[in-house]
Amino acid sequence: MRPLRLGPGRSTLGEMETQRGTRCGVGDVARVRDWLAGGPAQRSAAIDVISAWRCVDDDPATPSALLSAAVAAAPRSPGAPIDPPVAMVELLWATPQVVALDEVEAAYLLASEPVRRALLDLLARRRDPEAIVVLRHILADQGWTDLLPLPAPGLLAAVLGHSQAAEVVGVLVALSFRPGWEAHALWLLRRLVEETELASSTLVDLVDALDPMLEVLVERCDAAMAGPEPAWRDRRRVHSMVGLLERVEHPVADAPLARVQASADPVLNAWAVAAIASRGAGVPWDRVWMAAHEPASRAELMDGLDRRGLLERVFDGAGLVRSGVARAEADLVAWLARPGELGCEPDEIEHLASRRVRVGDDGDPLDRRVDEAAFHLFRFRTRAPHWAFARGWMIGAAGLYRDDATVPVGMLRVALSLYDCEDERSVEEHFDSIASALGAN
Repeated sequence: MRPLRLGPGRSTLGEMETQRGTRCGVGDVARVRDWLAGGPAQRSAAIDVISAWRCVDDDPATPSALLSAAVAAAPRSPGAPIDPPVAMVELLWATPQVVALDEVEAAYLLASEPVRRALLDLLARRRDPEAIVVLRHILADQGWTDLLPLPAPGLLAAVLGHSQAAEVVGVLVALSFRPGWEAHALWLLRRLVEETELASSTLVDLVDALDPMLEVLVERCDAAMAGPEPAWRDRRRVHSMVGLLERVEHPVADAPLARVQASADPVLNAWAVAAIASRGAGVPWDRVWMAAHEPASRAELMDGLDRRGLLERVFDGAGLVRSGVARAEADLVAWLARPGELGCEPDEIEHLASRRVRVGDDGDPLDRRVDEAAFHLFRFRTRAPHWAFARGWMIGAAGLYRDDATVPVGMLRVALSLYDCEDERSVEEHFDSIASALGAN
């Protein structure tokens, strides 16, 4: 097979090694950079070469060449297996110490958003105090934050293993108030609290910084209770904060959790009840009752307590009777209330029937001879002016649950509605239709 020719004076693909383990040098970067500026065939050849690179050579000029090429590279071609400029930065992740920090800053100012994201991870992978200083500068200083890319899964996670990870706590708190960064910053903070031994003073500062925003979010959620729709976005931010506070092993987290528990929003109350109980504190029975009263909040409460192994101690301890039907109803209502489904809780819901299945120790359904768990069928309807009013009674289902409302080991809970009208089929036919939609027997 003849090597691809790229024009007068240019190298051919056959002149550059493309096997796994290829080392990247200054000359290789220059040729690939030249190819990326060419036509489709040249760009395709360049992508093949970049994909084969596994490390950089020992020439100190190679990292600088890679950063320069990553900034100058053309936008990603549709259908390309990699993004060339991002791949060139990611090649440096294995040896981030060879990159000069001032060159990283210079590249960050000129790079596209995906490359800036890769550069942030490059800094996070270094193990020196200077890199933390630069990272804080880029993430927090005025002007630089205008260039901050939206986070991707795992962004900055490498900083968690840094000996000075505590230095970025304040920056992450500030990012938790930045639109688009809220959930990711709180996820990173929760990981820091879980995996890093933070000083007591750092934990106090962390909670004190989050507390004012948490108070505002709880007030918004309370106010939304009087409106037609819950405050979905504010609820999710509160959920992330509650998950973080639950893991703070310091009494300073008790007061903010108690404030969430006192919310008029039963869903927030459910999250706080589970979090406070997991910290070993007692929960007043009336707060448990409040969370269990509404189906949507009951779903959150039972799920949270079940995952923590606290259903019996907290739910039963409050004098509530739990059952598989009650949990199935709660999960189905919570699913229906999601945006993109009904968008609200149904005005009426009634249990119709249960289909029992036998569940093995590994969670696999085997047959229907033993009543160990059940899938529950419900009918529900909404009132005018909701769009679903004209359909009358519709069918939905949820499962699998044991009679004590626990989930069999290895099984995922499922809640689903095809919005079929009740009178279109028999009960068994509705069961079969939903089972077919789930790919089950």
